[in-house]
Amino acid sequence: MSTHRARILATAIVASLSVGLLSFAVNADALTDHAAISKPTAALKARPPSRFAELVHTIRRGEVLGAILPRYGVTDVQAVVAAGKPYADLTRIRAGKDLRLRFERDVPHPLSIAYALDEDRTLVIDLTTDPPTARVEEVEYETRLEVRRLTLTSSLWDAALSAGLRPGDVVRLAEIFQWELDFNTELRNGASFTIVSDDLYNDGDFTRPGAFYAVRLLNDDKEYTAFHYVSSDGTEGWYHPDGSASKKPFLRSPLEFARVTSSYNPKRYHPILKTRRPHLGTDFGAPTGTPVRAVGDGVVVIAGRSGGHGNRVKIDHAGPYATSYSHLSKVKVKNGQRVRQGDVIGLVGSTGLSTGPHLHYEVTVNGNHTDAMKVKFPTSEPLPASELAAFAQVRDRWMPVLDGTAPLPVPNDGLVDGQDALADGD
Repeated sequence: MSTHRARILATAIVASLSVGLLSFAVNADALTDHAAISKPTAALKARPPSRFAELVHTIRRGEVLGAILPRYGVTDVQAVVAAGKPYADLTRIRAGKDLRLRFERDVPHPLSIAYALDEDRTLVIDLTTDPPTARVEEVEYETRLEVRRLTLTSSLWDAALSAGLRPGDVVRLAEIFQWELDFNTELRNGASFTIVSDDLYNDGDFTRPGAFYAVRLLNDDKEYTAFHYVSSDGTEGWYHPDGSASKKPFLRSPLEFARVTSSYNPKRYHPILKTRRPHLGTDFGAPTGTPVRAVGDGVVVIAGRSGGHGNRVKIDHAGPYATSYSHLSKVKVKNGQRVRQGDVIGLVGSTGLSTGPHLHYEVTVNGNHTDAMKVKFPTSEPLPASELAAFAQVRDRWMPVLDGTAPLPVPNDGLVDGQDALADGD
């Protein structure tokens, strides 16, 4: 049997297996070379044979539909490509993904072909119509509440992956606390997270974590706790136990993940000029092309070449604050443009007086330079009084779970839809 991984999922073909398979008018070579048939169990032999079976073909590097589908009885490959065109370019199928072909007994070609567009959507080509038609089906996940606890012993990435999280989940964690601490510089070894979230299951198999509902971070003897809350007007956000917003007018860092290579130092020795010259900002080492974010709302007052700064963006913010971003490989805003917190304003580079790709980031208060990593930015408005009672329900539900003093609550216990996923839980 070929090592090429294709298999018939024949758990539904449970009686008279040899007769059932012989009655399929599927290309015999395809079944011989590309299918692995699961053995029926004694408990299932009493069931009548199924009319249908599914064959899974895992796409190998360099394979195209025109070479794959004829093996399984599909002759008009162009019609399949045309049907799928509104949703995906099937001339560019990705190696490692599966094509799931559904067959019916005594029919010499598949009834349908399924191809996953992403984790949540599947493209289904219906071959019973002439010409074939396509539709996108949403994956229906089962959600189960879960509590995860992870401790940093080497890196956040390693701790998260060992706890069943993925890189995107690490970004989500950083985004929850990005106004309070910089994960690049302030996260210490031994820091611990407790996370209450959905887990998403597909056909009984764990797929990935879903929404986060409560998160606690213990770092450097400080505790950060936040709860996801949906206001009566539909506004979503993260809030501390007292109802104050996690989100603040300024981010702690203009880069999502990077290392600090040089800190604020009024007496630094300049590596290029070979003299004592104040270093009035913070340098973040990052690859060329890394997106640079505006740390707060404001108006761009410099966008372009600026002497030793190279390509530079400077933003005036409300009140006494201004920020500057230097050595960019590309500037993505214009002078006078209004930007919002988190907007990408440029890309990391090495223009101007620079020894390698990095971002030089400065903060000024009333025109005076200050350490960007220590500056005290203003806080946000808390939840209005009209929301506090509803928020308290959410907080009081999750706080004992974070503390480890109570189990996860049971489903459907009265909270409004949208505050959690319990209506979809087990």
